[in-house]
Amino acid sequence: IGLTASTFRNATGWPHPEHRMTARDLSMLARRTIIDFPEYYHFYAETEFTHNKVRQTNRNPLLYKNMGVDGLKTGHTEEAGYGLVASAKRGDQRLILVVGGLDSRKERSLEPQRLLDWGFRTYRNYPLFTAGEEIDVAEVWLGDKGRLPLLIDRDVKLTLPRSARSSLKATVIYDNPVPAPVAKGAVVAKLRVTADGMEALEIPLVAGEDVNR
Repeated sequence: IGLTASTFRNATGWPHPEHRMTARDLSMLARRTIIDFPEYYHFYAETEFTHNKVRQTNRNPLLYKNMGVDGLKTGHTEEAGYGLVASAKRGDQRLILVVGGLDSRKERSLEPQRLLDWGFRTYRNYPLFTAGEEIDVAEVWLGDKGRLPLLIDRDVKLTLPRSARSSLKATVIYDNPVPAPVAKGAVVAKLRVTADGMEALEIPLVAGEDVNR
């Protein structure tokens, strides 16, 4: 599921010298939990429950701060210090936060709040393209049609720092002209999206119709 630097030696998280996860892998696992199990994710937002007349409260300090946080999990070991994997949603934007190595519960309450507030101030979601949208028109060689619409087959939305928005650039790349025959839906080009501070994103573009030779 994309966890590239994790080893598990038990199912409890109990300290073990070979039981390891990176901050990145924790964020990936949090994302998959939110996306793959929406029917269960709401449990992470519960602040308390009572079982056998014993009231238990959620240790996630951000749940009580009215800042859009709805999960996920605190942690503490002598080696890793106090940590937290949190997620918050404001409007249509969700951020996932991983912190570790903090010295106290108080730090675990304050530092994640500062980071999330900074993240929502600094980053925005930018919808770029909608599935089925025509991105460009390619020339066709030796076909019964001279031009071919290039469509994107998925929605594309990027999360970028506001400062990077002005540098956003999209470029269509393909061998020009496209030789016939071409089957509708075949990948014939790619869309390369770049912006300052992010890895280039390449998305396939497909033929919008059949072209016979």
